[in-house]
Amino acid sequence: MDTALYVGLAHKAALKRRMDVVAHNIANMSTTAFNKERVVFRQLLMDAPGAEATVGGKISYVQDYGIIRNLNPGTMIPSSNPLDVFIKGRGYIPVQNKEGETLYTRNGRMMIDNNRNLTLLSGELVLDDSGQPILFDDDDFDVHISDDGTISTNNGDKGKIGLAQFSNEQDMKRRGSSLYETTQAPVAQDNMTDIALRSKAYEGSNVNSIEAMTEMIDVMRAYEKASQTESSYDDLRKDALKRLSQVR
Repeated sequence: MDTALYVGLAHKAALKRRMDVVAHNIANMSTTAFNKERVVFRQLLMDAPGAEATVGGKISYVQDYGIIRNLNPGTMIPSSNPLDVFIKGRGYIPVQNKEGETLYTRNGRMMIDNNRNLTLLSGELVLDDSGQPILFDDDDFDVHISDDGTISTNNGDKGKIGLAQFSNEQDMKRRGSSLYETTQAPVAQDNMTDIALRSKAYEGSNVNSIEAMTEMIDVMRAYEKASQTESSYDDLRKDALKRLSQVR
């Protein structure tokens, strides 16, 4: 297969990968605390077929290097639920899933489940500042969450919502739409930068619908152009082979 065709296929594969990420962003425009992503590509140089080492002939390919999350906070959305919180600053709330794993999230939409535990709407247990679930009594009402995460009711304080920061947020791996796992240890409390909670609000997605749709159109046009270039090259190749077959 010709080198030009290899390069063209690599280009189209990169565009397809980019389109997948853009489509994923658009699908999560309404997902709580969703961070949009973008693909990072880099140049990959390989020896040209038949090129001698002394000549140094190289072919430039595009390589999928990874995905970067946009860490800008999403829009703060007002809520009538006193259990909802918006995280101001680069903080995460620790939660525990059904498997007992500790994960982290900026999704502050919460409720009290049938067992009187404070949980995310998706069911994960919200953990306090000592790593334990937050439990309410049956006669607790008039819930209030202060800026530092302390939860109070008519019966007194029920605990303090845990907050964590990490030195490398890009290293955190997504689990679902707004949960993350990491092998990093959280930054020590004394070294944490300012974090505060605002109750009766939560963080929306940081995906801009107009930007995302514009990017999708750009990718589609680039893919069509790449396909046309590939088709034109194939026609030239067939024409060249036809001409060679007529040489006597």
